[in-house]
Amino acid sequence: MVEDAFAAVLCRPRCEVTLRTAPSGHVSLRTSVVHAGDGCWRSARMGSSAAAGRCMVAASQIAPDDVVCDAPAYCVCTFEEWRKRVCASCFSLASGRLTVRCPNCEHAFYCSEQCRTRHRIEGSVGSAPHGRVCAALRRFAPLRKYGKSTANVLRLLLEALACRADAADATDAADAADTADGLFDALVHHPPHWSQPKEAQEWARVSAAFRTLLSRCDWWHAPPPSDDELFALVSRLDSNIFGCFVRDDGAIFGHACYLQAATFNHSCEPNCVAMRGVARMRIVAQEAVAAGEPLTISYIDANRPVHARRKDLSDHYHFTCDCPRCTAEAANGAVRTKLTYGGGGALRRDAAGKDAPRRGGVASPLPKAPPPPAAATKPTRPWFEALA
Repeated sequence: MVEDAFAAVLCRPRCEVTLRTAPSGHVSLRTSVVHAGDGCWRSARMGSSAAAGRCMVAASQIAPDDVVCDAPAYCVCTFEEWRKRVCASCFSLASGRLTVRCPNCEHAFYCSEQCRTRHRIEGSVGSAPHGRVCAALRRFAPLRKYGKSTANVLRLLLEALACRADAADATDAADAADTADGLFDALVHHPPHWSQPKEAQEWARVSAAFRTLLSRCDWWHAPPPSDDELFALVSRLDSNIFGCFVRDDGAIFGHACYLQAATFNHSCEPNCVAMRGVARMRIVAQEAVAAGEPLTISYIDANRPVHARRKDLSDHYHFTCDCPRCTAEAANGAVRTKLTYGGGGALRRDAAGKDAPRRGGVASPLPKAPPPPAAATKPTRPWFEALA
């Protein structure tokens, strides 16, 4: 057990050294590379392999329960069907419909006047100042006709672009790769593959409507993104977002992107688990990991049969899982016994992102698409997921 621990910040603000003293007198030193404000990887570094491509690996020996990533939300957005019950500033859930709202766009709802005032001027973690997006949200209604899932991901993209614009002036060009924007640009995305012309035409209409929103934003100074550029932005979010939960056993009320957490690759037998609230996510080791070994989380319900897991990953993440477990189960046709977990909680899975956790426990699934508050009908899969 560690008796004492402290951190010293070096001359570069995104480097951190932690010294730990054990009862035996042994002193261990760990370095962390900090990104996006206070987000960091701990005892982890970016690596690559021919099979997995970019991946996170252990920079030193990691013990069970060590935090290997601490990531703030880059952007957060409440689903359309929940925005009147979840405060747009503090993300607290109301028992009924919220009565405080933005009088201009009538899109953002709040638990108090204090939250409304603070959010308009200062924003919150993962949310730009509301004054930056209010004019665009006044004209958001035409996008809703393309479906809730499309509207939700485009609403999240608007938030991400606004946050990006706020941070642009504070970033040195030399440090661009170490910033949140650098991490966002490096996220995996997939080009569109239209199976028929009408799908491309539909996306062109969606893109045109979104460009109209951007033209209302005084912070957008770049040329309007093309249809393909906009698809690439949406795909980055769609493949790397996590779900936000009402409560441990509740429905998903929104999406969030945690850039440092999004760099962890998938395994059906992960050695790490994701735990979080809305504002930030932590990746915690479930077992000892040797230096140089990959650090992985599960993107899906790992309790399902191998053919179902592989189909999920192929449909939504565009790869076939060849982890040791999948390879072995596919070879011998083994049926995996469903695991039972303790700890009062489990990871959950969101429609367009990675594991979206409840606190405590280990991995468990979520449906691929967010249910409405009543959860009475089958969720609708985002239409653009079938196109990539």
